[in-house]
Amino acid sequence: MAPSTDWDEIKRLAADFQKAQLSSTSQRLSERNCIEIVTKLLELKLIDVIFTTDGKEYLTSQQLVKEIKDELYVRGGRVNTVELARELSVDLNQINNNLHEIIKGKDVQLISGYLISDEYTHKIAREINEKLQLQGQISVGELTLQYDLPADFLLHTILEKNLGSLIIGKQDPSEPRTFYTEEYITRTKAKIRGALMGLLKPTQIGIIISHCYVAERLFMNLFDQLNAPGVLTGRHSGALYVPSCYTKSQNEWVMSFWKQNNYLEYDALTRLGISDPKSYVKKVIHDDDMIFLSTCLIGSQIKLQLETALEECIASKSYLDVINLLPSILSDKDIENVLDVLLKNNAKSTTVFDNTVFSNQYIENLRQACMPMTNAKAEAIVKSGKYQQFYLEKQLAKTEQLQSHVDHKTERREERRRKATSGKGGGGTQGRETKTKAVKKHARSKQTAHDSDSEEEVTKKAQMQLEIVHVDDVESVIKDTLDNEGLEDLVMQIAEYLQVGLNQTALTIAKDLAEKLLQSANQNKKQTHSSAQDRINVLINDMKLYEKGLKLLPADQQAAYIKYLLKTFGADVLSEFCKYAANQCNISVQVDTLSPEQRNKILNDLPEEYMKPLRALNAALSEQNLDVFYQAADVCLAECGMILKKVDKKKDKLIVLNHREKLISELENCDDPALVLHLAALATFTILNQNMLHASGRQVPSIIAFLKGQLKDEDCAKLQQYQESVTKFLIAPEEEKSSLEEKLKEELPAIKNLVKEVKNYK
Repeated sequence: MAPSTDWDEIKRLAADFQKAQLSSTSQRLSERNCIEIVTKLLELKLIDVIFTTDGKEYLTSQQLVKEIKDELYVRGGRVNTVELARELSVDLNQINNNLHEIIKGKDVQLISGYLISDEYTHKIAREINEKLQLQGQISVGELTLQYDLPADFLLHTILEKNLGSLIIGKQDPSEPRTFYTEEYITRTKAKIRGALMGLLKPTQIGIIISHCYVAERLFMNLFDQLNAPGVLTGRHSGALYVPSCYTKSQNEWVMSFWKQNNYLEYDALTRLGISDPKSYVKKVIHDDDMIFLSTCLIGSQIKLQLETALEECIASKSYLDVINLLPSILSDKDIENVLDVLLKNNAKSTTVFDNTVFSNQYIENLRQACMPMTNAKAEAIVKSGKYQQFYLEKQLAKTEQLQSHVDHKTERREERRRKATSGKGGGGTQGRETKTKAVKKHARSKQTAHDSDSEEEVTKKAQMQLEIVHVDDVESVIKDTLDNEGLEDLVMQIAEYLQVGLNQTALTIAKDLAEKLLQSANQNKKQTHSSAQDRINVLINDMKLYEKGLKLLPADQQAAYIKYLLKTFGADVLSEFCKYAANQCNISVQVDTLSPEQRNKILNDLPEEYMKPLRALNAALSEQNLDVFYQAADVCLAECGMILKKVDKKKDKLIVLNHREKLISELENCDDPALVLHLAALATFTILNQNMLHASGRQVPSIIAFLKGQLKDEDCAKLQQYQESVTKFLIAPEEEKSSLEEKLKEELPAIKNLVKEVKNYK
């Protein structure tokens, strides 16, 4: 069916429907028939109607929009959509679906479930204006509670939009949600100005605000516009307002006191209400030479007086009591700080005692007055022999301290060893594990404490300083001079200061005198000491180089090499010590090489100070332990006043190289088969391992066996064959030796060439 025909049919039906309704009862449709007709029309989508909540009525969307607008008008321009649905008996969703038809115009708005018209907003604006004019100020927060509308809506749509037209007032620039009238601002300014004008001393801002009944924020904003006769110390309620009259009187008092006294006390400034005295003074007083102390500050005038007095003190070679030139309020620490500043450029020319400055020349005069006494006491102590005895005892104490350290170290090592071996042990046929029970060692503790006390005594004695000039001696010389100057309180301090330098001078004088007395006697001993020290250094250094070589050998063979090294080089070291000690003790030694019997005889004749360490060194020769020998040698060196020079690796390499060349040279010039074999073995070992080896002829087979892994097979076989031939030669009967010797000599060039070939190994 065409659309126009449908619409004509609808009109015809509507006319029939209306005619039927207006006709008499016999011609009207029943209610049921009407429902069926409307239902049919809805099914055919020929009409669009909205049901009421009771289902008895229908209305179109246009009718619903009209009724909503009528209800909005009746309610004064503001209606809640929920109430609207209840009032019109229409479902809320139908109301919401048709709201867009109402609010599409700009005269109605939907705010938080309310329909609000422009007439309503104008009404509110007029009410707000009346309230603002009455109160003088108003805030959005208050209006939100009053009108039950969002703050942003009230602020932007009503207040700001109508400000200057319907609302006569002014918006706070720092707080946009607050509005004032000009009269209120003027009245508040007058109130604040009156309060500030009446203040004569610093007052907290919070107190002023509470008296004026003004918001803190508004007070801060208006204060800048008032040109108030004062300043704020901050922008918060806890800050102070300081009136100009107070600041003026404060500055006048400070400047007056400063001009009269040239100093200011921090406590006095604090009592005036100045919280930061140092910053205040820097701002008010323009003096670049001020000195800030812990309790006060002093100006350039006082500083100039002190500098002038100090220059006069130095020029006149006298002293200066600075307390008389400084304010009495200064503490001792302040006086020290002033002196530090004052003496910054004159520290080398002055000395300070108890806040009294002495020129160095004045102190020097006192020292010179004590020099005759110092010379006399130095000469007396040297002539009496106490000086020499003291330094001898000090040297012995140092040796005892070193020996005690070595003994304790050895004792601790033995103790650890005993603990390690005695903790657990097997026993019986079952090998049951047993534990040793801990036992309290009170006696051991007492012995340890006793040893500790002994060590402290030895250390104290070793560090003790000889005192030739005493404080009392200095006091007796300078007392009269200082008493005449009125400085009797400083006699002890100055005497203690001078005593240190005078005693050092006396020690120097005594040392020179003692050296002069012993110079001739010690000249030969010094030469002996130096040469002996050099020889011992060479021997011990060689032993350490040989030790490096023998440690390359199997561990089970090293003991024999160590024994031979101690028997030869160790014995030579002991002989050098014995000869040096004998020379120091004036014991005659006729030979250069000492036999064991001669060494023992010298040891028995030596005093205890030499006998004890040298006997320990002699015992170390049979220990077969190089570390024990080195420790004993260190003790002997210390006792003899010698030092073991530091190892120089570059020099050690040169020594090894020279030793190798020496062996090769001796090998070239040797014709003895056994010695050639010995030298060849040692030279080959040194070439291949870059280490020296000290060994006897009996140890040559073990050396050749060690070199087997380093030599070429043919060279090793040649060396072993020659060694077997030498062995046969040595054990052969006399009648066979000549033929064997000739054969060995024929092979000598081959052995010598073997060493040269080994030298060219890559």
